[in-house]
Amino acid sequence: MSSHLSIDPKLLAAVDDLSLLARTVVEGFLSGLHRSPFLGYSTEFASYRPYVQGDNLRHVDWKVWGRSDQLNVKQFEDSTNLTVQIILDTSGSMDFGNPSKFAYARLLAAALAFLMVRQHDAPGLTLLGEHAVQALPPRSQQHHLDDLFQLLAGARTGGHTVLGPELWKVVETFTRRGLAVVISDLFSPGEGFFELLRQLHVQRQETIVFQVLAPEEVDFDFPGNHLMVDSETGREIPLHAGAFRREYQRRLATFCDRVQEECVRREIDYLRIRTDEPLEGVLTAYLEQRMAV
Repeated sequence: MSSHLSIDPKLLAAVDDLSLLARTVVEGFLSGLHRSPFLGYSTEFASYRPYVQGDNLRHVDWKVWGRSDQLNVKQFEDSTNLTVQIILDTSGSMDFGNPSKFAYARLLAAALAFLMVRQHDAPGLTLLGEHAVQALPPRSQQHHLDDLFQLLAGARTGGHTVLGPELWKVVETFTRRGLAVVISDLFSPGEGFFELLRQLHVQRQETIVFQVLAPEEVDFDFPGNHLMVDSETGREIPLHAGAFRREYQRRLATFCDRVQEECVRREIDYLRIRTDEPLEGVLTAYLEQRMAV
């Protein structure tokens, strides 16, 4: 796979053109696929999908089969293969780290949307925060992608996470069976996140969860005394970080393990990501789930 998808934090902070950065990430990722055994995709990546029993053999690309021993079926330019709902967390807890979890998550959402449109899929965008807002319904046209980039570029973090009736009304609009991609640190009060998984299941959405965490909150390598401030509620807790580190990491691991167990129970793909990790693993995980739907 390509190794140049690690986004330097300074670059991520400096580049204002989200669409340019997303295009760079995706094109580098697709270039890496050509040097991997990943289904032997051709340069017209968006025009192929794996052969399944019952497909018309006239649509099989036999040249690709000869090179890769993989059967791929040609897709037509005007086809929309799948509706994908991107659900992005914009709550205050996402504004942490360097780069922030939100900067990383927003780029991931933009890269996924770019990849989806390349595949003739239809991405939609829902923003989570104090208010659940379906920013854009799913569409597959290029101008829709431009609108999605513009909304992502203008999105800001703030407030606490509210997972309740307002969000369930948005999820109820997901009437076409498809794929839901949740991008969040998953830090929310109560059982809201697990209810979100249940609601997506009710709406017949295959789901993949990307839990985005900053290295600072995973490693918790802070010396001395600190005043910790909850970015969503403003609550302040004084503590000696070094003495609390082991207990904090135990609690974080317990929380993440419970999330993963719930995803496994519901047959949901789950990937925990640090913002200092390259995006290629995340895009590959999405692509594997996309092909399984």
